[in-house]
Amino acid sequence: MKLVSIKLRNFRIYKDEINIILGDLNCVIGKNDIGKSTILEALNIFFNDGIEKTDLSVNAEDDVIEMTCLFDDFKEKIILDSSVETSLQEESLLNQNGLLEIKKGFKIGGTITKSTFIIANHETHEKLVNILTLKNSPLKSLATELNVDLAGINKTKNPPIRKAIKLHLGSPKGLIELKVEGSLDTENNLKAVWSKLKDFLPIFTLFKVDKTINDKDKDVQDPMNQAIKETLAIPEIKTLLDKIEEEIKAKSTIVAEQTLEKLKKIDVSLAEKMKSDFSKLPSWDKIFDLTLLNENNVPLNKRGSGVKRLVLLSFFQAQAEKKKFENSAPSIIYAIEEPETAQHPNHQKILINSLINLSERANIQVMFTTHSANLVREIPIESLIYIHKEEEKVNTIEYGINFENQKLNEETINRVIETLGVLPNPADKILKLLFVEGNHDVNALKRYSKILNAHNNNIIPLDERQDIAIVISGGSCLKFYIDNKYLDGLGKPEIHIYDNDIPEYREYVGKINQQQNKKGFNTTKTELENYLTKEAIEESYALNGLIITLPEITDEMDVPKIVAQTLQATSNGRQWEELSDEEQKKKESKCKKHLNTIAVEKMSIERLKYRNGLEEICDWFLHLN
Repeated sequence: MKLVSIKLRNFRIYKDEINIILGDLNCVIGKNDIGKSTILEALNIFFNDGIEKTDLSVNAEDDVIEMTCLFDDFKEKIILDSSVETSLQEESLLNQNGLLEIKKGFKIGGTITKSTFIIANHETHEKLVNILTLKNSPLKSLATELNVDLAGINKTKNPPIRKAIKLHLGSPKGLIELKVEGSLDTENNLKAVWSKLKDFLPIFTLFKVDKTINDKDKDVQDPMNQAIKETLAIPEIKTLLDKIEEEIKAKSTIVAEQTLEKLKKIDVSLAEKMKSDFSKLPSWDKIFDLTLLNENNVPLNKRGSGVKRLVLLSFFQAQAEKKKFENSAPSIIYAIEEPETAQHPNHQKILINSLINLSERANIQVMFTTHSANLVREIPIESLIYIHKEEEKVNTIEYGINFENQKLNEETINRVIETLGVLPNPADKILKLLFVEGNHDVNALKRYSKILNAHNNNIIPLDERQDIAIVISGGSCLKFYIDNKYLDGLGKPEIHIYDNDIPEYREYVGKINQQQNKKGFNTTKTELENYLTKEAIEESYALNGLIITLPEITDEMDVPKIVAQTLQATSNGRQWEELSDEEQKKKESKCKKHLNTIAVEKMSIERLKYRNGLEEICDWFLHLN
């Protein structure tokens, strides 16, 4: 499940509701005390609790703090309140845009009371508004009352009964709030639905690395604790722990019932007023304790801040490598406050590369705040989130690109440059410019250059080429945007590599090749994805436990679309044709990212030869020498 945005109202500096759009990698930039850390801390409260009375905005016009998270990329089929599969769509638990929208409200008074709601595009018929609150018996009673035909339907399972009732009545839909947590009756079925739904939410961990380290500071994050949380979220581990819980419940309940039987012999009236109840389940992450010891057995949380920050750096490097090979990793969001603090510039570069690599993995999102120009220069422009105050003193959120047309927000980028003082690095010895269409191309070409280096040592991996600046026509890393401006008109040799699927690109390459000091290539195949083999793609998805079977890849096929359709067909969800154009594009875009990263890493010299792409791709890189 992927977090696509968070809305805040009445939380600290954010009095009026504000919406922050999030992607896989998110770099939050702005001046001091502008509300950067507030966003990360709001997410930490949403996922892990910890609200305080002082979190209410000093200018709030009411006493309720609201945090609303919207999620995408959830499983097509899930199990909620019974053992039969259903879907969020079938249960009308998605909003009007097909997203899972969860709102948490915190009423601040003498005590703090919390309520959780799902904002859903739900049936509005009076008999259907509360259908999810009904457990099995009242649900069957409702079906009887309405004369719903339940012939052939398993009456012990709630989803098929609800579906039959909805089909029988028919109803328009509208946005409603379904309360799933907070002062709910024990017989309210939404408690069971929410209990299951919470298991699918991402793990969120906030690393506050810029704080003064204190042994008694409960907020100091030890990455080893995160290792425990992630391990506990692995489905196989959760299944084992669930079995342990059930066994303990069963055995201890027997003892409790035997005790009551003995009590009846002493005082029947007293025994009748008592019953056994296993109300508190264990918090497994509190039971296990993992730390790192030095040669003198001093634990990590007793070490200096510099050591802890270096361990944090190593943690992200290890995670970036580990996530390449995990089969059943849960969705995780890593959030870090100013990771550059007290770090050498070389360490900063290692850290940012680790975070970028992590964000490219399936089920991983990364967020961080920064004041470091060095870090920001390395960040893809679409990952930039810029916070500033308008003339009305209201916080405003801007982004590196316009998400509607995917074009650069140049005014915002220039504000970032001005705020951080991001300038071209005079130490960059740029000798050539490599022009490509987008970030997917950069991801693929970097990985292909490493593979080809083993075949031809004249091909140097792009990551090691300090003499080449990569310029992306549809958006790029900020440093490339700046360097391109800086180098404009300097007459550096240019290499252009574009896909073959757009006539304008073929015409453009023809014009490039008529100019001096420039060389242009169109792929002989439709797109870069067409150089992959079916085996490389299948193996890359198998890393995440997804077993798919693809047709042989040809030069003309739309590979991202074919892969997206195949994944959809194996999900046991809706048919591809039933998805909206927007949903189809999202799934194709996700596949495109995966293909140009994880799948390319499964390619080899032999596989490139099989796809008749080895000599062609080698020629591209040799022209960079």
